[in-house]
Amino acid sequence: MKFSYSLVSFALIAGLGIGTAVAQDDASDKDAAPAFSDLSHGGKYITRKDIPEDNERLKQLRMHIGDNDADHNGKIDEKEYQTYLSKDNPLNKHQ
Repeated sequence: MKFSYSLVSFALIAGLGIGTAVAQDDASDKDAAPAFSDLSHGGKYITRKDIPEDNERLKQLRMHIGDNDADHNGKIDEKEYQTYLSKDNPLNKHQ
């Protein structure tokens, strides 16, 4: 009888651990930066309104889009987007 309680306890703890790991993966996916192609207009550029407001990785880009617009055309092209993502920024390090 004692053995079956131990087995049930182990299975319960293992199940909870798996659920926690899946929940953490879901949270990190939510904050991951979307692919440029998912945001862009035909793969050419994105504007402030194309950047999701609830994405932590892109929050600084949305707030300071002009600072990341190297050619100052009011749009972020793929090279500028990749440059932003590769900057030494703590929010950008969990990729």
